[in-house]
Amino acid sequence: MGAYDDLVEEAVFFVKQIHKEYCAGKEIAYVVILSGLGDYRVAVNPDEDHNEQAVVDAIHQYYAETGDQRVIDGYQMGIFTLIRVAGNVRTLGDLLGLLFYELKKERNGEASFTVDIEEIFRKTNSMIAERYDTYKKESPRFEDWFSRQQTFAMEHYGLVLQGKPEQSS
Repeated sequence: MGAYDDLVEEAVFFVKQIHKEYCAGKEIAYVVILSGLGDYRVAVNPDEDHNEQAVVDAIHQYYAETGDQRVIDGYQMGIFTLIRVAGNVRTLGDLLGLLFYELKKERNGEASFTVDIEEIFRKTNSMIAERYDTYKKESPRFEDWFSRQQTFAMEHYGLVLQGKPEQSS
C-alpha cells in the first residue's frame, strides 16, 4: 500500500466518525473533514496541506461499503456549508479543487454516487458573484487565477464558473 492509500484509509476512519455525528443531528459535520479542521486534517505530515482528494475518495469508499444515503446528504450539506463560508481566496481554491476532483471521479466512472453538481455550481456562482470584489482586494493575482479556473471548468466539465458580477447601470 502506498502513502496515498494510507491517507485514504485514515480519511475513511475520520469519515466514519463524522458520519456518526451527522446522523446524530450535527448537520455541518461533514464540513469539518472536507476542510480539514482540527484533528480531521488528512495529510502525510503536519507541514502539508489538507488532502481533499483523499477525503473525497474516502467518502465514496464509505458510501460504497454502507450504501447509506445519509453519506451523500452529509457530503452535499458539507459542500453547501463550504460554499457559504468560502470567505477568502484560499477557501475558494480548496472548494474548487474538491468540486473538480468530484467531477473527475464521476466522469471517469470511479464515483460510487453522484452529487447535484448543477445546484452546487449555482450556489458557488452566486457566492462568487457576491464576494468577487473581496477576493480581488485580498489577492492581486485573483483575476488571473480565477480566469484559469473558469477555463478549466469549461474545457474539462462544460461548466460555467461565474465571473465578475455585471455592473448595474
